[in-house]
Amino acid sequence: MSEDISSKSVLTDALISLINFFKENGFSPPISVIVKQMAFDKLLAESAELYNIDSKRAIREREFSLAGITMIKEEKEEQSSVTT
Repeated sequence: MSEDISSKSVLTDALISLINFFKENGFSPPISVIVKQMAFDKLLAESAELYNIDSKRAIREREFSLAGITMIKEEKEEQSSVTT
């Protein structure tokens, strides 16, 4: 059984729905979403297949724009560590 494109874009669709929900209700959508490496890689793969994303730049910089509004960024080590 082959997967269709809609089954490959669950995370991307969810983020775009979130962006649209904010806009439709008169709020500014988030300008940045920080995700773990595994989620970043999945979102990038989905977005590269569905949209015109500069994959090489996204892989190098570990960020890319989604829906022309929200920047998807990979969580950096220092963001996830707790300091006392």
